[in-house]
Amino acid sequence: MIWSQEVQLNEDPKVAQVMKSWVSSNRIEPRVEGWRVQIMASTDRTQVDQARNRFRGEYPDVAATSVQEQPYYKLRVGAFRTKQESLAFISTLTGWPGAYPAKDANIHPRDFLEQ
Repeated sequence: MIWSQEVQLNEDPKVAQVMKSWVSSNRIEPRVEGWRVQIMASTDRTQVDQARNRFRGEYPDVAATSVQEQPYYKLRVGAFRTKQESLAFISTLTGWPGAYPAKDANIHPRDFLEQ
């Protein structure tokens, strides 16, 4: 015996518009919350740029980004979904004393894939 059922959803047009707007916004500028590893901070942008170049030379497959939070420029690397993943990465770093996990709400999804 085969049973057949039909389900009909009645969605409020306002809800549909909000969802459409949300999807469109996330396609243009997608961001995910996660963790990065902060490996240095300085008030001198040149020092941070030099450190980023050095890091990219040592770890070419790991995302490296600098952020400015007045008066500091901060070099953050990697993209991790959990703090534990960032701590595991820190244990593999050499030559970057003082590295620590930093929560980041502005990670592009592709950064997770680059590692």
